[in-house]
Amino acid sequence: MPFTLIAHRGSSHLAPENTLASLQLGWRETAICEIDIRPTLEGRLLVIHDETTKRTTGVDFKVADHSLNDLRKLDAGAWKGAQWQGEKLPTLEEVIAAIPAGKQLLIEIKAGPEVMPELKRVIRASGKEKQVLLQSFGFPTCVAARKVFPRLPVHLLVAALHHPLTGAWSPSIVKAAAKAQKAGLHGMGANDTPLVDASSVQKLHSAGMKMNIWTVDEVDAAQRLIALGVDGLITNRPGWLKAQLLRKKGADIARM
Repeated sequence: MPFTLIAHRGSSHLAPENTLASLQLGWRETAICEIDIRPTLEGRLLVIHDETTKRTTGVDFKVADHSLNDLRKLDAGAWKGAQWQGEKLPTLEEVIAAIPAGKQLLIEIKAGPEVMPELKRVIRASGKEKQVLLQSFGFPTCVAARKVFPRLPVHLLVAALHHPLTGAWSPSIVKAAAKAQKAGLHGMGANDTPLVDASSVQKLHSAGMKMNIWTVDEVDAAQRLIALGVDGLITNRPGWLKAQLLRKKGADIARM
């Protein structure tokens, strides 16, 4: 079964995350780029991970409290290096328009079901619906997306955490997967924890679902997860990681 390296916020190790520069580089290095979207004050969909713009622009604006016009004036590239100065926070329309032929865009929805009308408008108007995949940590958001986009893959994200006293990891990926399957979702995304083992991956596959793991930037971790049968590795370093895996003896090159 083939697996895919997914560029996390584009090729974000090299270029400023969630910008057109990062995504264009990511699509040159692999088949799928992942982004995050949030609604602006007027409900437009902006490509940004954080709730505020502070980390990537130096200006502390809460995305939901500012207009697209104000947010577009910010420099989202200079923090990564002088060569990226002037990169803007892109809209979802711009990013979808930039998807090359034969490539895909994985959209993480950092909002609730209320963004579905605008998301539907943007995706349908693009003419590139077949190149789009969706995911969210919000189960109601995933359910709403499944209804609005019945032909698009929708994945539920789960962040399993380690309890400092008991040593237990939760929530259970298998239980979350059962919930996702009942809702008609197509797969799961999870962080790399001991809960991601051959049994959990097999259970997802038996249910007709896929499993992507984030964020994988080390060769040893990638090899271990590939051996477990996961479908996708979300990485900040898609080009580098692919090259390293191809050089490593024992890498499952046939699955790349």
